[in-house]
Amino acid sequence: MKINRILLSILTCATLLGLGACQKGNGAGGNEAVSADCFFIEQQLAYNLTSNPTIIVPVARLAKAGEAVVNVSSTGSSLFTVPSSVKIESGDRIGEMELTYDPKTLTFNETYELDITISDFQSIYGYEKVHVIIEYPTSYFEYGSGTIYEDWWGEQEDKTMFVREYAENVYQCYLPECWGHDSGAGYPVQDYVFFWNTKTNKVYVPFQFMGCEDWCIADQGAIACMFGGPGYKEGSADWMAYIDKVYATHTYPQPHYDPAKKAFYLSDSAACSPADGSVSYGTPGRPDVFYLE
Repeated sequence: MKINRILLSILTCATLLGLGACQKGNGAGGNEAVSADCFFIEQQLAYNLTSNPTIIVPVARLAKAGEAVVNVSSTGSSLFTVPSSVKIESGDRIGEMELTYDPKTLTFNETYELDITISDFQSIYGYEKVHVIIEYPTSYFEYGSGTIYEDWWGEQEDKTMFVREYAENVYQCYLPECWGHDSGAGYPVQDYVFFWNTKTNKVYVPFQFMGCEDWCIADQGAIACMFGGPGYKEGSADWMAYIDKVYATHTYPQPHYDPAKKAFYLSDSAACSPADGSVSYGTPGRPDVFYLE
């Protein structure tokens, strides 16, 4: 593993001063390392389980002779198991503490935090405690290119759709820079964000801020969920189920994906008030449509 500049500076200092940290000298060359003189290299470490599912927290010492067993304690998320100690082998300056977890217990797009502390810390180098931030988002990837036809702006534009796994059978999708371009109305260019249930092919357009104070975009079902219902977390199963109930009592069509036409039929509610969800304009039955190539 790579040793960062902080540790390199510490090791250089130790070499110049001739220090023998993490050791008890007995004059016979059989030095035994002690955990009190070991330390964390950094005060904060961040991990992304999507790009790297293995969580390794390094523990360092200055000397290399003898074996060190570093005892630690931890607080924070109970979904991650922190070992009570980590061993630094004789001849090494770094010990690797691996945190374990069951991926099935984690939630997409959540952040977990832990604090790990070295017991009986006495070292004048490095840090006694490290704050560990663990992110479990799914990464966006390019799904396909196509053309979006925007009813309100009366425009069409070629776009690439990006998606990421949000939950089982659910993609969170976005089309970059769709709203506000070339309109002359002074609205900032915005992405178009929506959720797609790949099993049912239903599409859910959430209530989303569109860069100005007097209007947002959403679809009828999402507006009802926010202002007429419990306001479940966007993308959750409860949120989608509530929106489905709203559409079951109305005649206007629910946004959806038509695999035969490779078409995403999106919001036809267009602008709505961020204060109370009232629809300012929109043409029922004339949604924005994104066609995949």
